[in-house]
Amino acid sequence: MKSFKLWYMNWGYKIIIVFVLFAAGMLTLVAKSLRTRIDMVTPDYYKEELRYQQVIDGKRNASGLSAPLGISQSDAAIVLTFPAEMRNPGVNGELKFYRPSDAGKDINVPLKIAAAGEQQLDKQLFTKGLYKVIVQWTMNDRPFYMEEMITVN
Repeated sequence: MKSFKLWYMNWGYKIIIVFVLFAAGMLTLVAKSLRTRIDMVTPDYYKEELRYQQVIDGKRNASGLSAPLGISQSDAAIVLTFPAEMRNPGVNGELKFYRPSDAGKDINVPLKIAAAGEQQLDKQLFTKGLYKVIVQWTMNDRPFYMEEMITVN
């Protein structure tokens, strides 16, 4: 008979049990959310947003080049191939390899175009997976910008 009384307990106890279970569930969700790491695209997101006009101008200037910037992969390297007019000593810029899933695996490299119009990066710098390649450079005080998604394998 005692087990029958447990199922047939006072409704006040049942309400208390439901509230306690709900509170425990909420505390569990809060604890998990506090431990989840969230990476922003850039730590200075708002400052970068204000400089977006440079990106717009850079994309327009890059679309006017004789050929688009090419990105290819070999077994040992990632190769960026630049158009002929970029083989100029007055070109300054930066390559950013942004890893959406983990900001700790982002790679920033200064732009150093070889005489053949290429820049090679050793694949050992990268972890296999998806990267957003962002190339920003200036040539004759004109900004250029290009971005492309690649999968490093």
